[in-house]
Amino acid sequence: MGKIIGWFVVAAMAAGVYLWQPEFFQHAYGIIETGDIAALAEYLRSFGTATAVLVTLALFVVMTFTIVFPFMILSGAAGIVFGLYWGILLSWLGEVLGAVVMFVFARYFFRDIVAGWISKSPYLKQVDAYSAKNGFKALLAARLLPLAPSGIITAVAAISAMSVRDFFLATVIGKLPPVVIKVLLGHDLAFAGENMGRLIAVILLVVAVYGALWWRKRRQRKAEQEKDITVPRRIE
Repeated sequence: MGKIIGWFVVAAMAAGVYLWQPEFFQHAYGIIETGDIAALAEYLRSFGTATAVLVTLALFVVMTFTIVFPFMILSGAAGIVFGLYWGILLSWLGEVLGAVVMFVFARYFFRDIVAGWISKSPYLKQVDAYSAKNGFKALLAARLLPLAPSGIITAVAAISAMSVRDFFLATVIGKLPPVVIKVLLGHDLAFAGENMGRLIAVILLVVAVYGALWWRKRRQRKAEQEKDITVPRRIE
């Protein structure tokens, strides 16, 4: 019954958006697919400020469910249209809203489908097992990664034993730093000639974050291997 209600709500939302803006998704997704941040910014501007805010938030929610296009394209466009400060705030609200909506759908309507995804992926099985034990800390750490797949992380969290409160707090706190990075990256890529210094600095920051994670994981793996070697085998 829950799954039927879930599909009904999804269909109703899609129909409502289509009636509101018939060419909205086709045009916007066509631009997002090409990765043209400046063109997407111009499209958002064409709605006027107030409507552009609603359109941007709607796109963030939809992109959370598609798990295909990087948020940086939309975040960068938001930074161009609304300025860096308001673009960061709007992008943060949009990503949090999208995560909360997806969490509700995945936990209460499509739990079996998400569980099926996880069962087919060794990586997602590891993520699921870790999040079951560490909950808030695991999700917060995942949210802080600038290029992490937000939709997949949300889906895994939704079917875990994590409380709604922990999910919301980890999402609200954890999404802000990577949103700042994505808005700056997207904005400065569109205006690389004017912001080359900052663009390089942000790219180096992202590389440093992932480099540190790689080094930490490598050290942990090495420590585990050394531990296995030094532990004496029990004689049967």
